[in-house]
Amino acid sequence: MNILLWLLQGLLALWNIIGGIYVMSNYELIKSAWAQGLPIPVWIAYGALEVVFAVGLLWPRATALSAICLAVLSLLGCVLFAQYSGFPGLLWGIIPAFLAAFVAYGRMAGKSEG
Repeated sequence: MNILLWLLQGLLALWNIIGGIYVMSNYELIKSAWAQGLPIPVWIAYGALEVVFAVGLLWPRATALSAICLAVLSLLGCVLFAQYSGFPGLLWGIIPAFLAAFVAYGRMAGKSEG
């Protein structure tokens, strides 16, 4: 189980680092495409938090908290996407949120056993 959790943590970290950098560097494109109501600093903060929490997945003391925060952030992204664009493409946020929640649960359950 530990190997599976580390594999998921690494993949989620990579996914969210790439996504966060994309959001921070292409906020104008994202804002004009589907969320005109949100100011640019919100997009930059969203991308920065995504990168910070993704790096936290790889730090053993912060893994569970980072995974919880990434799950919440991914679900927030889904809510924003659904509000401004409808429901197509929501799986791109729901699946990582579910995997991050699984990692958080696995890491917290592992701490209570040991």
